[in-house]
This record gives sequence, C-alpha cells and structure tokens, in this order.
Amino acid sequence: MSGIETAAARLRDWAVRSALPYWASRGFDAEGRRFHEGLTLDGKPLDAPIRLIVQARQVYSFTVAARYGWHPQARELAEAAYLAMCRDHYQAGGRDGWAYTVRRDGSVADARRDFYSHAFALLAIASHVEASGKRDALALADETLVFLDRDMKATSGGFIEGLPRLDVPRRQNPHMHLLESLLALWQVSRETKYLVRAGEVFDLFRDRFFQSPEGVLGEYYDERLSPAAGETGKVVEPGHHYEWIWLLRWYETASGQDVQFYVDALYDHADRYGFSTRGLVVDELLSNGRVRKSSHRTWPMTEAIKANAVEAARGRPGAAGKCALLVARLFDHFLATETPGGWVDRLDGDARPTADHIPASTLYHVMCALHVLHTTAGRHA
Repeated sequence: MSGIETAAARLRDWAVRSALPYWASRGFDAEGRRFHEGLTLDGKPLDAPIRLIVQARQVYSFTVAARYGWHPQARELAEAAYLAMCRDHYQAGGRDGWAYTVRRDGSVADARRDFYSHAFALLAIASHVEASGKRDALALADETLVFLDRDMKATSGGFIEGLPRLDVPRRQNPHMHLLESLLALWQVSRETKYLVRAGEVFDLFRDRFFQSPEGVLGEYYDERLSPAAGETGKVVEPGHHYEWIWLLRWYETASGQDVQFYVDALYDHADRYGFSTRGLVVDELLSNGRVRKSSHRTWPMTEAIKANAVEAARGRPGAAGKCALLVARLFDHFLATETPGGWVDRLDGDARPTADHIPASTLYHVMCALHVLHTTAGRHA
C-alpha cells in the first residue's frame, strides 16, 4: 500500500497548498456568501447562473477539508455556502423543492426541480450536519425526500429526471448520487431509515441498471426503466462503473450486503475497455467495449482512483499500483496547470485541452478521491 500512501500525500499537499486556498479566495463570492459557478482560465468569476449542485458540492468539499484540518476557514466557508444554498434555492419561487439555478442577486434563473440536483442537496445537508453538529438540519433532508416521493417518484421505479417533465431518457446517474447521499445521511445520523432507503436504490441497481450477461451498468433508460432504444441503451461510462464500485463497497460495509459479483463485473469491464493508449479513462463506451466517445474528463480519473483504492484495501491484485499510477496521470494531464489549484477539466481523444473555463463542481470529485485515499492509507499505515 506504500504507493497509495505516497499518492495520498501528493494529492493532499496539492489540496492544502493550492486548491483549497484558491477556491476559498478567488472561488468564493464574499458578497453573496457563496461559491462562484466557476472561474475563467485566468481566475475571474464566470458570468453564469449559479447551480444548486455547485454550492452543494463545495459544501461537501470544504466539509472534508474541515474534517482533517486542511484549511483554516473550511468550516466557516462550508457553513456560509450551506446557508446561501438554502436561502437561494430551497422553495424558491414559492414552490416545494430546490430550484436549479439562481442569479448572483439571488433571483431564480431556472426554476426547474432537477432530480440530480436534489440528490446533491441531500449530500450538502449531510455534510452540514457533520461540519456543524446541527442534527436539526436532518428535518430538511426529510422534507426533500418527501418532495421527491410525492412529486418525482416514477411508477416504474426510481425517480423522474425533473419537473416540469422533459421527453428525455431516464438516467442511472442521479440515482447513484441519491445512494451516495443516503449513505452520507446514514453515516452522520445512524438513523436506520436512510440505510433502508439506500437499500431501495441498491435494489434498483441490481434489478434494473445492472445489465447481464455483459456485466455492465447502462446509462440511459426509457420510462419503464428498460434500456433506451438503439445505441443509446448500450452506452456505458467507465467513470460511473468505478463510482458505483466505491458506493457498492460503502453500502456493503454499512449493510452487510454482498456486492462482490457486481464489483467484479464492473471493475473487469472498465479495466479491460475503459482506458486510452495513454492510460486515461475514456468518456463513453458501448456495452461491447467499443469506444463511443474518446475524450477525457477529470472526474472519471478520480473515480478510478477511488475504486482502485477501496479494492486495494480488499486485496485486489494490482489495484494499489494502478491507484498510484492514476494519481500520477491525474497530475500530468489535469492538475499540472499554470493556475495553482485549478485544473484542465476536459481533453480531446488526443489528450489536448479543450476546456474554456475551470468548473468549480470538479473540486468535489478531487476532494472525494483524496478523502478515500487518505482514509485508505491511514488504515494501512
């Protein structure tokens, strides 16, 4: 595990010295008491509506920093962003649920109720409870879950993409993040109801999203949660394979549910087909392993790091070495920028940068990977 310990130290040093100070200063709107949506490549705030998921993810990121003492203002910034998120997005426009985006003055820019964003609101609530110790915030999580059950639950299982309803394929991805948030709520509260609901999402994964005999996780589904028609229904993302591996192991630890069969299948497919010749995770495959989209983003790399870290801890041969190598490639291609604490979020199939800004939402992925590396290395020190 020495490679993981070295990788964890390198990423931790980058976060403490560069990323957290950068986003705590240039990335934070002191007037609005919230984080910017993103920054231009030269460090100026983006002129764009502010998404609910950005505030929620930054609350999570700075809560992780507060947990380990990695930034002196982490707890204060997480608290400010959480309060601003509730102020601006919750029941905005006089409607239940959380609004998708607001403008800098706090007015609603996009009032839709987006399932994916609601999952992250729940993660922010769990992070707030951890950082502040204020368990009364769990009531807001329960209100959010009541809204999802009442207004966004689908008769065929799971939840619809959003309100108003759009004629788009349904996705596994928001359900994956709902599982993450429910596990986080269970972890900070130890209230069984959240673990029971996490089990319902696991059942949905097992019965609808996991596709046999290919042993893959499909991305897109029709209204009945059958794979979408045509090629769309065969799309898989290696990054999500790895992200589910991390979540399945977390759920296994919490519930005692055996997930080995699913972990092995997802890991094997992503490991066999999911990398370019440069060793970067590709964005999209088809279930037969053919590359559909050869570009690269930061987040699939961090998910591969997390999956290999948790699998190394369980003795998977070669996983520790892969984890360390992935961290090195993350630095080489995404984090080694002229802006300390920033990143190149998108590369084309030839690993050339294509991003025109630095999205704040990416910090969540990097800090989550660092958290998993740090805890894995700590358990084996």
